[in-house]
Amino acid sequence: MTLLTLTVIALVVVLTGISKSGFAGALGVFAVPLLLLVMPAVDAIALMLPILIVADVLSLKSYWRQWRGDLITQLLPAVIVGVIVAQWLITEIDGRWLSAAIATFSAGFAIRSLFFANARYALLASHWGAKAMGLLSGLASTLVHAGGPPLIMYFNAKALPPRHYVATAAALFALMNGVKLIAFSSQGLLTLDILLLALAFSPLALVGNWLGVKIQQRFDAQRFVRVMNGLLLLLAAVLFIKLMLS
Repeated sequence: MTLLTLTVIALVVVLTGISKSGFAGALGVFAVPLLLLVMPAVDAIALMLPILIVADVLSLKSYWRQWRGDLITQLLPAVIVGVIVAQWLITEIDGRWLSAAIATFSAGFAIRSLFFANARYALLASHWGAKAMGLLSGLASTLVHAGGPPLIMYFNAKALPPRHYVATAAALFALMNGVKLIAFSSQGLLTLDILLLALAFSPLALVGNWLGVKIQQRFDAQRFVRVMNGLLLLLAAVLFIKLMLS
């Protein structure tokens, strides 16, 4: 494994910790595209799951009992359905198509966030909005570890206070990733090498978690996410170029 690969994995682990504890997983779409620059799509997705679970545990500890249980109850059934459907798709889809889907999803989210960040969607605050966004989150979280955007749209529509926002997302993602762990294991995606690699880098999640909590308390989150979305759009462009040249 090259120094570049190790550096990218380390960066992704820290970013994941920051994303979970600071921005309700909003930067999750950034992680897999970055890993795709140094490893195959299926390996990148498999590696992210144990890293995400470690970050979930740390985030829950940081925001213990500050989540909204009523919203979790509304979202969770649809999320589980999305995870089940997506774990079937991940074994059927070609690696190139998966990379293209990740790049497209990342670019779409970045453009929406950069140019339509102030949009509000009252329909999303309804019961059916919860079901639709939960389903999309389960699909996106399993296929590209990017379940944050649908939940962010839903939570924005509900106008949640920041700490309830982050805590509710952390609790929901912890439950979601528990379901994904069963699904990934049944498909043989979590190899011993992948688990050992994730374990070796997991201490960096502590650093990311600490930074995320501090940023959530003191930093302008909108400015930070705007910079990250600009970089996300750049990464999506790089992935498209790699696909065209391969």
